[in-house]
Amino acid sequence: MDISANDLTKWAKKNLELIGWRLNRVNNIPFGKRKGTIQKGWADLQGYTEKGTYVAVEIKKIGDKLSPEQRERFKDIYECGGIVYICTEIENKPALVEWSKMKF
Repeated sequence: MDISANDLTKWAKKNLELIGWRLNRVNNIPFGKRKGTIQKGWADLQGYTEKGTYVAVEIKKIGDKLSPEQRERFKDIYECGGIVYICTEIENKPALVEWSKMKF
């Protein structure tokens, strides 16, 4: 089906906010004379749970891969007690995959 990155982002944000998480969409795309300002490796959605646990959600369309910087950053977030999800498409539907279940 090839769900767009924008639709995956909206789906993840909406569904995670329904369970009480607070998320912010991070945009680091250069525009005009403005350069991207965020270090490499940060997630597309960032925020926290109702208990204050840090949350990172990376959006990946089918065929997209995590960069080495993202793998390093997400591993660090996870090991520090944060929650990391990859939002992608599985069987023509948006899905959240836990970082701890990713295979590299």
